[in-house]
Formats: sequence, structure tokens, C-alpha cells
Amino acid sequence: MKLKGIYCPMITPFKNDEIDQEGLEKNIAFLEKEEVTGLVPLGSAGEFSGLSIKERKEVIKTVMDTTSLPVIAGATSMRMEEALEIIAYSADMGAEAALVAPPYYFRTSQEGLFSYYSNLSSHSMLPIILYNIPVFTGNPFLPPLVKRLSELDNIIGIKDTSGDMKKFPEIVNLVPEDFSCIIGADHLLLPALVTGASGAILGSSNLVPELPVKIYRTWESDIDRAAGLQKLLMNIVRIMDTGTFPAGLKYAMNVLGLAGGDDVKAPLLNLTSEEKDIVDRLLKKMEAKK
Repeated sequence: MKLKGIYCPMITPFKNDEIDQEGLEKNIAFLEKEEVTGLVPLGSAGEFSGLSIKERKEVIKTVMDTTSLPVIAGATSMRMEEALEIIAYSADMGAEAALVAPPYYFRTSQEGLFSYYSNLSSHSMLPIILYNIPVFTGNPFLPPLVKRLSELDNIIGIKDTSGDMKKFPEIVNLVPEDFSCIIGADHLLLPALVTGASGAILGSSNLVPELPVKIYRTWESDIDRAAGLQKLLMNIVRIMDTGTFPAGLKYAMNVLGLAGGDDVKAPLLNLTSEEKDIVDRLLKKMEAKK
């Protein structure tokens, strides 16, 4: 199962502190129209850590009931039992794989990560995609560890959001051909594709999916055009970097008529008026360059 193309790590819209199911459905319809390859609910952009197990299942059910696109379910948890519960539910609902970052708070060794994922994958009802995001977890996947994990039957890929473009090509060169190396850093989409990424899971695709989709489809035949599109994508990166992620992204979605929802989950904060002005200017800049 080689993952290719642009997948969207969906935001979770909230209304009155509840999951906005109609908003989710609206965003899915938009993403399907824009021809993303698949959907990834309950990742970092989906604010999984602020949701209960019941709420996470509610998101999975809404997504699976609404779309015919392939779905990779976010299943990161501090407890393996909870991760496996979410994976089992997602499998029953028809998801194709699970995206799982390491448990956070406590730091562990590379051997500790190997033990955790070896155990997780042997009990998982879905293929596992490793999620390398050490800025949040404190537990990085180094290339030799990824090579070892890639040899396990039920681990099929890695989403790398570390931003380390020295280690990413090394991982690509170490793993089997059918192991999916997916980039998760929007500003590195084009460099990652050039160095062997088979696809991407990008927060920017919530807002302007046409940009990463065009970069993915054109880079091999027209690298100059892809480079121009990558420069344009940097405006969305700046939007996502405004405030506490994903507050800037959700505000921008509301401005463009999508369902960003009322707020972000505590302890995150909504944008200040000054931050909203920054996002508004970036959106106008994007519109002027179309």
C-alpha cells in the first residue's frame, strides 16, 4: 500500500464547543471538489488532543459517512489501549490506515520507540503510518529506527513533519521501495518531492488544496512552475504560523467561506485583532497573485 498524492489533515470545526458536523461535511465537499487524494481527520490540525475518545469517534463517523475518499485516521494517544481502540473503531468504519505519533510528555529512547510501535503494529487492525513531529512529542524517529520499523509487516509509511531535510532523504534511501515517505511540512513540499517523497499530508490543503495538488502534479514536468507555486504556498504557511496553530488556519477558512468553526480548544487561543489583520493581508496578497 504505497501512499501517493496530497492528503488533507482536516481541521475539526467547533460550534458552541461541540463538533460541528455540518461544518465537517461542508469542508469534505470542498476537498472532494478540489481533488485531494484522501482525508486525515484527527491529526494535529484536527486538535485530537483536546477531544475525548467519544468525540474522536464522532469525527471519524462523520467523515466516513460523508466521503468516498480514502481516509487515514489519526490515532495518537498517551495510552496504547486508547490508540488501539480508535484504530479498531476506524477500521470498522472503513478507514484505510492509522496515523500515530509517539506518546508525548515523557521522552524515550529509539529502542523505546521501536518497542512501542512493534507492539502497537502487531495488535493494530489497520496499517500504521508513523508520525514524526518531535517539536510536539519530544520523541524523534531517526533514520536507522525508521529503517527497522519499515521491516515490520504492518508499518507502511512515515509522515515527517520534523522539517529536517537532511534526515528525510536519508530515510527515503534506507527504507523499502513500497514504504511511503510522506512530507508533513508545507514549506518543504517541493524539496521533499524532489528528494523522493511519494506524497504529502499538508495543513494548507484545508484552505487552498489546489496549490499543493498542482505542485504535486506538475513538479516532474515543469519544475519552474512548481517552484512558483511553492513560493505562493508560503503565504499560507505564514497564515498557519499566525497565532497558536491551528487558530490562523481556522480563521482564514472562515474568511473564505469554509467551516473553520467558532474557536480552538483550550489551552489554544483564538487570534487577536492584530493577528486577524495579518491573516487578512496575507489572504489579499494571495488573491492578488492568482
